[in-house]
Amino acid sequence: MSDAAPADEDRERRLIEAVVSLAKAFREEREQLLLRLTQLEHEIEILAIRLDQQTRPRPAAPRGDPPPDPTRTS
Repeated sequence: MSDAAPADEDRERRLIEAVVSLAKAFREEREQLLLRLTQLEHEIEILAIRLDQQTRPRPAAPRGDPPPDPTRTS
């Protein structure tokens, strides 16, 4: 029976080490996914801005009148 106790303790220690290792791997994976998600959100923002610029109606230019002089104010 004295041989069983050290074997059980060794098994428990290995199990704890495996769980700790998995927890560390999951934490690292989560951090990588969070970084990638942040990058994708930024890319989506840029695409949304570009789309908004393309779909926004442009103001109509006055017909026959030259454009106003930007140095003059009303």
